[in-house]
Amino acid sequence: MDDVDTRPHARLPPTHLDPPTRRRRWILPVALLPIVLVVVLVIAWAVDTSSGGVARNVELADVDISGLSEDELAGRVGDVAADFGTTPVDLVVDDKSYGTTASELGLTVDEEQTAASALEVGESSLFIVRPLAWAGSLFSERQAPLQLRVNADLVAAKVVELEGEDRIQPTEPTVELVDGAFRVVPGQDGTGLDPVEVARQLPGAAKATVTAGGDTIRVELDRSPIPPLGSIEEAEQAAAAAEALVSEPVEIRTAGGARTIDPDQLRSWVRLANNPDGSLAISFDQAEADAGLRRAFADVDGRPVDATFTLENGIPVIRPDQPGMVCCGDGTATTILQALQGGTRSVELPLVEGAAPFTVAEAEAYGIREPVGGNHAWRNGAPTTAEPGFTTYHSAGGNRVANIHRIADLVRGVVIAPGASFSVNDHVGKRTAENGFLPAGAIRDGEHVDEIGGGISQFATTTFNAVYFAGLQIDVSQAHSEYFDRYPRGREATMGFPAPDLAFTNDTPYGIMIWTSYTDSSLTITLYSTPHARAEQTDIQESSSGRCRVVTTTRTITRPDGSTATDEFRATYRPGEGQGC
Repeated sequence: MDDVDTRPHARLPPTHLDPPTRRRRWILPVALLPIVLVVVLVIAWAVDTSSGGVARNVELADVDISGLSEDELAGRVGDVAADFGTTPVDLVVDDKSYGTTASELGLTVDEEQTAASALEVGESSLFIVRPLAWAGSLFSERQAPLQLRVNADLVAAKVVELEGEDRIQPTEPTVELVDGAFRVVPGQDGTGLDPVEVARQLPGAAKATVTAGGDTIRVELDRSPIPPLGSIEEAEQAAAAAEALVSEPVEIRTAGGARTIDPDQLRSWVRLANNPDGSLAISFDQAEADAGLRRAFADVDGRPVDATFTLENGIPVIRPDQPGMVCCGDGTATTILQALQGGTRSVELPLVEGAAPFTVAEAEAYGIREPVGGNHAWRNGAPTTAEPGFTTYHSAGGNRVANIHRIADLVRGVVIAPGASFSVNDHVGKRTAENGFLPAGAIRDGEHVDEIGGGISQFATTTFNAVYFAGLQIDVSQAHSEYFDRYPRGREATMGFPAPDLAFTNDTPYGIMIWTSYTDSSLTITLYSTPHARAEQTDIQESSSGRCRVVTTTRTITRPDGSTATDEFRATYRPGEGQGC
């Protein structure tokens, strides 16, 4: 039998444990390490963010705003906004660039929204991963976004200003009065930068520039058609509305009596103007209405008296104006329009005291001081001299002379404003017995006949020559069809009604007064003004046209600056009564 060792066994030290036991003792501390790190991270994140304000390592447009309180942040955002407003902006189209700044173009920082976004940096992720995002911020900067806003009205105004003459503005549909009827004029497209497209692109271009650290916001654009704001349909509706207002007369009642304003005159008062949205607004022109009402009530008792000119001892003298009662005060155009729009066609208006339409001050500004045009006359078939102006001669007595005197009386004292025109027929009207004219010799269709007003061609010729030598613009004239030696050959005029007429324009900066005077055997027309241009006949040519003689005279006008101009007048003379060329 084997021997058995009955001695007690000695205890082995721990280092002699088996490997599985040793692994189980190290697994627990290693497994707890991530948890410990997460706990530490969360605690650190919580401590770091517990005070509120902006998170760690946050920038706004390259400006450090880390850890700022809300009040501090507001101030810093305000500084950033001010700096951003000065950022250059280039609007680039084709090969042209229009430069401005962000604030001038209406692009600004929304400070409230930008501050709110800055405070939200680090809070945009899920709550469970925020500590990790915070940990990442320890090693890199985070950008708070600029929140921008665009003022569309400022963009539109600035774009128009920047483009200047490069921009072709659209023409809005409108309504004009043509031959007594309202006519719609269609609008036309313009061409230029579209402010809506500029406003749309601005924020993105600005953010891209800020992100890239650029200095200038650059917006690439194209020119595009700019349609009118208003439509042709709106213009047609406005034209119809205007016509409905003025298609019937309106009665104006005053203390001085009642007058009727007819539709044609009412139409001349209408104005249709485009509103900012392109629609058309109807109004009455106050100046046109005032003028029309003054004419309508020109005969009211106590009316104003214009300043007038007369001649005393050969010197022009101004007779003073006098104020008086006029129709019908301020705002009358609006009052009448509102009445018509309300369906009322009878309007009561007050007479008020008003100044005369033509005052002494205005008369003095005309510079009517002395005779102009020299001292010229024609007598017995030859030129001569006489009193200032132009003088022609005739046999004394008879209806012909009475007619010359009558038309001279009607024209005496006429004043022509600078730039205005004068027509003898418009001023005198048809020669009738009721108007003081008598039957006398005249030429009608190549035959010598008696007719009311015969003989006034001597007045026409004398006036023509006074105007001729004063260097004025002669608009309408016609020579006789036969030559009479009491007139200058080729430099004379005849008259009838409604034609031929004698009309001329006062193309000087001064007023002109026509003064007529006569004797039993002469007629003188003198123009009074301030000397301006002077004229002379510098050539005369004659040629044949069949049996007729064509006479062409040349006038040379010398202007105040020494420059000259020429014009020609032509007369075709038949051999005699009833004879053709």
